[in-house]
Parts: sequence; structure tokens; C-alpha cells
Amino acid sequence: MGEANNVLNVYMNRADRLQSVLEYYLGEKLPEGWQFEEEDGFYPVRNSEGRMSFRQRDRIKRVRTGRFAFLLGLENQNAVNLIYPWRLMELDCRAYGRQIERMQEKNSGENAVYEGGDGFLYRYRKEDLLEPILNLTLYWGRKKWDRPLSLGEMTKIRDIPLKLCSLFGDYRVHLIHMRSIPDAELQKMDSDLKYVLGIMKCTRSGKKYEAFIRENQEYFRRIPKSAVDVIDVCTNIKDVRKYFQFTVNENGEEVADMCKAWEDSRKAAEKQGLKRGVRQGVEQGETCLADLMGKLLEDGRTEDARLAARDKTARKKLYREYGIALESLSRPSV
Repeated sequence: MGEANNVLNVYMNRADRLQSVLEYYLGEKLPEGWQFEEEDGFYPVRNSEGRMSFRQRDRIKRVRTGRFAFLLGLENQNAVNLIYPWRLMELDCRAYGRQIERMQEKNSGENAVYEGGDGFLYRYRKEDLLEPILNLTLYWGRKKWDRPLSLGEMTKIRDIPLKLCSLFGDYRVHLIHMRSIPDAELQKMDSDLKYVLGIMKCTRSGKKYEAFIRENQEYFRRIPKSAVDVIDVCTNIKDVRKYFQFTVNENGEEVADMCKAWEDSRKAAEKQGLKRGVRQGVEQGETCLADLMGKLLEDGRTEDARLAARDKTARKKLYREYGIALESLSRPSV
């Protein structure tokens, strides 16, 4: 997993942010009392040579509602992945496999009684039911994710006669394109996702970017570091980020004043531009004067050369006479 994936995983670990994307996908508010508990999404595997490797989910939560429970797999993607449906299916297989192993261990440890129809050989009973795994993929990239959004789209299933297709076990990807969530839907969110996604949608216009920060300065004056990290990896604000100064708030979370950082970076850019303009002006002036002196001496006008060196008005007149840098003389100096 790269830096972007790590940053997104840390950011989406908060329950209110997770609830916001679930509510957007479902199109309604979740009932009160839903609890999100972290599950282990690390799955050790061995290859054919016996060497240890692993597969790892971004996030997997056990969701308890009071009436039912399920496992929610949350995956973050910052780029289109052409084998993603298969990868997601593999992760689910390993998660279901872990549930089966735990039930088998439980049955062995408790000396479970097996009745007719139970799988004694597999240490599994008819009453042993798996928790369903529901998946939601959050795509943060700019490029549109058209396909694949199912295992079928990775295969040549279209070549198969329709009657045979019913034998194919497809596997679908449930994906939210985060940058495409409408503004009206963002405003319904009860987490800071509405600000993070809102500013990401303004990156093509510096004026819109700055205006969005000013309109929502109550949030951006105390923006969490995890949110800054997401904005950085998704929109590249490294020129601004160096002006962030983080402090720890009352909840132990690192926060910073993005409004001040943006203003400091703008002032620094203006100052740098002014210095560059002065430097270019000096260099241009030296070049023009050298050119003028060369022409005057070539024409034997020694006295005019001395006059040009000490008299600004006479120098400008001679510039015009010789047609030197007439455009720059018509503009105010930096």
C-alpha cells in the first residue's frame, strides 16, 4: 500500500466519516445506535513454496445495530485497478474462511454435538451461520472509473450463450466516486467529509479554492491533520503545507489553521514574485545600458556616453534614439 492509501485509511477510520458515506450510498440517515467495531483485516497466506505472505484489507468493521450485525469491508482506491473485482473477492473469501476456522475451533473446544445433517468431518453444524460481508469501495481519483465493476467485466462472459450465463457466479463492486458526490449531498453529511470533498472539487480554480476556505473558515481554522493529509495526497498542496503549524486540541487530535497557511503562502509567493521582477529589471537595465554604451562609443560619442551614465533623462532619450528596449521604457518599472 502506498502513501495515498495509508492516508485515506487513517482518515476513514472515524465512525462519523464512515457513517456519512454509508448514508450517502443508502440515500437515508442511519438509525441511532449503530456501532462500528474494528476487525482484523490481516490475512497470512503461504505460497506453493511455503513462504509466508499476506493479504490486507483497508478497513473491515463489525457493525452492530441492535437488531442485526454484519461485517463491512471498506476499501479506498486512488487509481483505477483493472483486477479489482477479483482482488475484492479474494479478500472476502479469506474473511469468510477465517469465520469458518473460528467456528471449527469453537466446536472442537466445546465438544460440540453433531446431529443428522451436520458436517462432523468439517466440524461444522447447520446452525453455524456466517456473518455476511458487505463491501463499499471509495474511489478518490480524478479519472472516471468505468470498468471493471464486476468479475464478469473481467471475463469473456459475453461470448457465452445466455442460458449458460446463469451458471456464472458474478461478483459486483459497489463503488462511490468521491469527487462526483453532488454538493447538495455533501451538505447533508454530518462529518467533515463535506469540507474535504468540497475543497477537492475546487482544485481547478485558485479563486474557488480560496473562496471555499473563506466560506468555511470555522472548520479550516482548526482542520484535523488527517484531513490535511487527504487534501494533500489528492490535490497536492505541498507549496501550502510547509506553512501549516499543528497544535493538539482538547481531544488529543492534531489541528492547524489552513486559512493562515493559505494566506502565508500567498504572501510568500507575492514576495518571491516581486524579488524576481526586481532581479529581472536590474538584469534588463544592465543589458540595455551596455548595449547603449557600445553603440555610443562605436559612433565616437564619448560625451554622450558620459552623460548617459549619470543622467536618467538623457539616457532614456538616447535609448529611444537607438531603438533600445522601447517596450520596457513604456511600462512602469517594477
